[in-house]
Amino acid sequence: MCPSTPLLRPRTRAFVATTALLSFIIGCMTPERATREADETAIALATAAWQEQTGCTNTFDITRPADVLTLRVSLAALKQGVTNAVFPRIDGVAELTPSNGRIRLTLADALRLGARNNRDYQKLKETVYQRAIALDTQRYAFDTTFSGFILGVLSGSPEIDKGTGGPGAGLARQFENGATIAANMAFDVTKMIREDWHSFGWTGDLTASLPLLRGSAREIVREPLTQAERNLAYSILTFERYRQTFAIQIISAYYSVLRLAQNRRNSDDNEKRLLLNFQRAEMMFKAGRMDRIQMDQAKTDLLAAQQTIIATQQSYEDELDTFKMLLGFSPESPLALDDNELAKLQEAMAARAEIQPDALSAFPVEETALATAIDERLDLAVTRGDLEDSERAVTVAADALRADLSVEGGGTYNATKDKRKNNVDDVVETTLKLKITAPWDRRKERNAYRTALIELAQSQRAYEEASDKVKNEVRAGYRSLVAARATYANAVESFKVAQMRAKSIELFMQSGRSSMRDILESESSLLRARNELCSAVISWHMSDLGLRNKMGIFNVATDGSLAALTAPAEVRN
Repeated sequence: MCPSTPLLRPRTRAFVATTALLSFIIGCMTPERATREADETAIALATAAWQEQTGCTNTFDITRPADVLTLRVSLAALKQGVTNAVFPRIDGVAELTPSNGRIRLTLADALRLGARNNRDYQKLKETVYQRAIALDTQRYAFDTTFSGFILGVLSGSPEIDKGTGGPGAGLARQFENGATIAANMAFDVTKMIREDWHSFGWTGDLTASLPLLRGSAREIVREPLTQAERNLAYSILTFERYRQTFAIQIISAYYSVLRLAQNRRNSDDNEKRLLLNFQRAEMMFKAGRMDRIQMDQAKTDLLAAQQTIIATQQSYEDELDTFKMLLGFSPESPLALDDNELAKLQEAMAARAEIQPDALSAFPVEETALATAIDERLDLAVTRGDLEDSERAVTVAADALRADLSVEGGGTYNATKDKRKNNVDDVVETTLKLKITAPWDRRKERNAYRTALIELAQSQRAYEEASDKVKNEVRAGYRSLVAARATYANAVESFKVAQMRAKSIELFMQSGRSSMRDILESESSLLRARNELCSAVISWHMSDLGLRNKMGIFNVATDGSLAALTAPAEVRN
């Protein structure tokens, strides 16, 4: 025996133990590492799918922006009376400067903040992330795995599991044609760390299987992966459709708040006019030029106007708080809307009325619009995809009815060395067999196939119904736009008549040629005409945007703001 051998034994044992320990530590997955790697993979997959489905070049991200969270804190501080609250700089949003203790938002600001802070918006982004993770899990099924290799080495036993991918498997791989390969290896570590450390035991195993009938088609084997890829695409389309409808929702809610604010101003103006009218009536009554009944009529309408102010103010505050929650902020947040947005809209719609006497002049004929909606609506694309999924499910279920026929082969190599006996034993075993299972007992598969056929029929009906609903929405959108344009023209004329009537009645009243009832009716008509004109302007604008959304051509930028509106008549050219 070599004199140095006893000195090497402790080192050898330490080396083997250290190697085993380091291998175990390196292979451990910590929560931080799991989160980081999952994020990297999911974001890469979601970004690729997002770019493929929408053409967007931005990186998909589910992290809520820190600047919006900071804004919530700053708003809370401002609400508490802090005068030096610091407001964050948000990309695409105008500089947020408090005015009268409130932050005033333009429509563009509201759209961008809503996209960054709305809770449902965030939830759909997280759904995309979850679908991306699910896709990565399905891709893992076709990756080469080494999960059992270290376990086999450290087990100290050359006896190993020959199953594919189970404990003890050193290498496993499934191919898209259904073939599977598993290679296994194990060392008898205990012999290496005992006194006879030159002795060892080693076992290797290789197993392969190839299906020839059932489960042999590529589309059958990779069906779970295909479905995971499509599910990710569906979540992207659903998210994009929500972005469109959410923008419409914000615009509608924004103008609804401004409409109530305008109604409040109109009510204030009406109340001032009625107050002057009552004061004049009271003076005329005291002078004996008017009877009490007419004065009481003036007083009654004045009180009714004051009650209208109270109700309108309450509606305005309720609507504003609801709008704040739509953006993802608390209802007590000191946010206000920019009244100039309504004035800009009124000017824009008045200019459009001059150059577009026909409400549908910018839109294609109805048949073209219906075809555009069928092609462009993202929610209908998801329903169409569900139908295609059902068709593939029938194919998979039909494949399961076939017989199992596969070729299996493998080889095993065992080697042991005993230093004391000074010998080495090698054993090699190979196998090759044809495995077949007749399709005589296929009750579960039969029932699954029939169920798949029924689900296919249901998907077909669902798609037909969804298509009809889309067409109905577009047709209703055309009628709504025509009606909104006509209502606007009528409201403009009604407002002009109401103004002229109020001025005429006031002149007649001064000359004693009109009654108190005439004055009160003219003031009521003027207030109603003002409110109806404001509503008509908003209704026409929202009908135009709504029809675009129903056709599937309402585009939203990645930050949630409105993209340039494409002329609908040119969409399909």
